[in-house]
Amino acid sequence: MDTTVAKGMAVLEALARAKRPMRLAALTEQLGLQKSNVHRLLNTFMELGYVQQDPETSRYFASLKTWELGAGIISTNSLRRSVAPHLQAMQEKTRETVMLTVPVDDEVLFLDRAAQVRALRYVPLNGTRAPMVFTAAGRAILSRRPDPRDAVARSIAACPPEAGFVLSQVLEDLEKARRDGYASLVGGFTPWARVVAVALPGPGGAPAAAIAISGPEERMAGDHLAEVLDVLLATAAEIGEVSPT
Repeated sequence: MDTTVAKGMAVLEALARAKRPMRLAALTEQLGLQKSNVHRLLNTFMELGYVQQDPETSRYFASLKTWELGAGIISTNSLRRSVAPHLQAMQEKTRETVMLTVPVDDEVLFLDRAAQVRALRYVPLNGTRAPMVFTAAGRAILSRRPDPRDAVARSIAACPPEAGFVLSQVLEDLEKARRDGYASLVGGFTPWARVVAVALPGPGGAPAAAIAISGPEERMAGDHLAEVLDVLLATAAEIGEVSPT
């Protein structure tokens, strides 16, 4: 592996995921790299147009040129293209937010969504990542793996401590999700919401993605929850096997 390229990508990824522009010192501390190396990489990225610096605060941020790369990739993603019509149809039937996610290591990546009419207080943006056990979609994927214990343990370690997840309880929840055919989670990565999710199999049967429906906990109950689950399970059966790319 070319270490210079690896360090450069780490810098760019950190800026792209940051909630706000970052100071050089904060970026250096976060990445555990030498200040001179990070500064040199930032200057290179600025010359290439992928990073900009606020003239007033001297803080760095990823430019729209970085966004262009992601936008170009997502527009050609076959999984997103094939599932998008189903997301829209699910949203129209349930009037809730519908999301498509894919597993990336021990996290899920929110790939696409169809927004609900009545907005939640918080809905993950496309391109956001979260530890698997912190999301219903991630749990749906884990529940379809033959031995998820190690992945669950790593995912719990990556969650905020206040989440209070316990390995034995999460494994019990996954077993229930396996029996029910769907995972359900209140709170987690989507506060004030109940999210239900189903894994979508890829070639060979391993879970390659998950679709989820999210709504306020008080609304996602009783008859409405039953209707949402019917739509979710029927759509997953209709989609069938998906390609992860």
